[in-house]
Formats: sequence, structure tokens, C-alpha cells
Amino acid sequence: MKKYKFLATPLLVLCLSLLGLLSGGCAPDVPLQNQGKAKELSVSKWVKGEPVDVTDGKNVYVVEFWATWCGPCLQSIPHLTKLQKEYKDQGVVFIGISDEKAEVVEPFVAKQGEQMDYVVAIDRDGATYKNYMSAHGQRGIPCAFLISKEGEIAWIGHPIALDTPLKQLLSQP
Repeated sequence: MKKYKFLATPLLVLCLSLLGLLSGGCAPDVPLQNQGKAKELSVSKWVKGEPVDVTDGKNVYVVEFWATWCGPCLQSIPHLTKLQKEYKDQGVVFIGISDEKAEVVEPFVAKQGEQMDYVVAIDRDGATYKNYMSAHGQRGIPCAFLISKEGEIAWIGHPIALDTPLKQLLSQP
């Protein structure tokens, strides 16, 4: 199993911790559970894009937990769209997972149009949330999980802080 190490200065860790506390988002530097293995997504409906298997070994995946009512989540959407466009040709697939009802998520995603230009899905009975958020000690959204081609969770954090870990993961042989 490869070990992924990302450089984090004490100031960066402090800033991300404060960002997490203020936004209700991910808690940085929480130890990975389940040996850091990604689990299949349990989806009741694929709202945008084709179904995705994050354990297929074909791509690098970013699984982000969000909600239509979450202000910090809404601020992350353009950033995730920018990253999806930037890294699509390098085999990176972004998936936004909401636990809200289809009647709420579908019109929201439709209204966003190209501003939310990545795969969007609805969690089936909280199973994906349990396998990712709860299993890895996360309680707040937005929260992103960076998954390597080998199916390992390489990083967990606030989506705004995803740039550096994603670049580092893609630069590894």
C-alpha cells in the first residue's frame, strides 16, 4: 500500500482548522480508518453525469459531500468545477454527493448548469456518508475525499484546500 504524504506547514494546518471550524467543514489531519481504502458509492440517483465506481482503479476521484443549504458548499462549487475542467484530461473525476431529496437537488443542479460541471449524486439512505464521513471522523460539510487510482483515500479536507494535495498525488509515479 502506498503512503501519501502531503506537506503541510503549521500555519496551513492552523488556517485549515479555523476554516473547518468556521464553515462547519472537514476536520484536517484526522487519521484514516479502514486502512484508508475507498468504498463503493451507494447512490439512489445520479443527478448529473454517468455512474462512477471509485474503486475501479481507472481514475483519481474526488468525492465531495455537500448540500444545497450549505453556504460554504455553494462557495466550493465553482472551485470544484474549475478543478474538474483543469484535470479532466489527466483522469480525475469529481463527484458531489448530497443526502437531500431528489426534488431539492435536481432543480438546484439544473439551475447551476455549467457552473456545477461535474458528476452529482444522491446518497442512498446515508450509506455513502457512513462509509466516508462517519468512518473517517468527519462531521461537517463541505468535505472532500481524494482517492488514488489504487483506491486509497489519499487526503481528506475542505474542497477549497484540494489544489496542492491533488497536484502532489498526480505528480507521483
